[in-house]
Amino acid sequence: MRENPVEYQRGKEVMYWKLKTPLSNTENEERINDYLLSLYVGNYSKFTVQSYRGILQNFFREKEEIYSSIESSKIQKWLTELLTNCTEGTVAFRISVLNSFYQFCIEEGYMEKSPMKKRWYPRLPHAVPKYLEKREVVKVRRLIEEDNIRNRALVEFLLTSGCRVGEVHRLDRSDVDMERRTAMVIGKGQKIRQINFSESCAILLERYLESRSDQHPALFVTNHWSPRRLSTKWMGTILNRIGTRAELSSSLHPHRLRHTFATDLLEKGADLSFIGEELGHANLKTTQVYANLPKQKIKLLYRRYMG
Repeated sequence: MRENPVEYQRGKEVMYWKLKTPLSNTENEERINDYLLSLYVGNYSKFTVQSYRGILQNFFREKEEIYSSIESSKIQKWLTELLTNCTEGTVAFRISVLNSFYQFCIEEGYMEKSPMKKRWYPRLPHAVPKYLEKREVVKVRRLIEEDNIRNRALVEFLLTSGCRVGEVHRLDRSDVDMERRTAMVIGKGQKIRQINFSESCAILLERYLESRSDQHPALFVTNHWSPRRLSTKWMGTILNRIGTRAELSSSLHPHRLRHTFATDLLEKGADLSFIGEELGHANLKTTQVYANLPKQKIKLLYRRYMG
């Protein structure tokens, strides 16, 4: 189901794909709102639309000149100032957002040439996803043996399905086939895909659902007298607390379990195309980040398969 495009702030309806405050130049405001609307229509997530909105709002807030006449040197100066307070990754993201906006303007025929330059992108190191080592997975599983059944089922589902936290949040009981150990999730771009989960996860899910007396359709709900669908924020809080108790090397969050799932498949010999399908990646380039394993792990994999 499509996300509701309306936010409610103090009783007032606010379209989240529109700029929050007016800009100095009304034509800039109109064009940015057109662009943000195109993201919404293109099924970009609410979080993505709001992130892009904030960056464009910040850049164009006090600019009197029209977007199509802003010189490259002014954009470069803004990026240089950002580098004094932000990481290179943050600056790269802002460049990407501005570039996307200007590409939209070109494609729609509002201008002929973008002021953005490819050379502005900082050279970022290849990121290695933060995943749990085997011993850490064992530690987490042992630690939550005494936790409530919902939390145990949630951790096991994230670990063995590779789902995004937003996908888990939207899951209903009716989406899950316990016998086949599959579920239909709505991923990025509102694309529906089938995911799999382990037998141990199925056992925990069955026990969890049997323990519930409510009729709420959501797969995971809050544990109080008036159950509500468990929010992504609360899922993150649950995992963070578990990670703190387990004394892990760094914080535990839902995406770290997704990385753990992918890395585990890679260790077991799965190829990147299969891993990408399981994760719901539209582009194999996104999956290739998992090929950047630490050298020691690569050595162990080589010895396992080559002797």
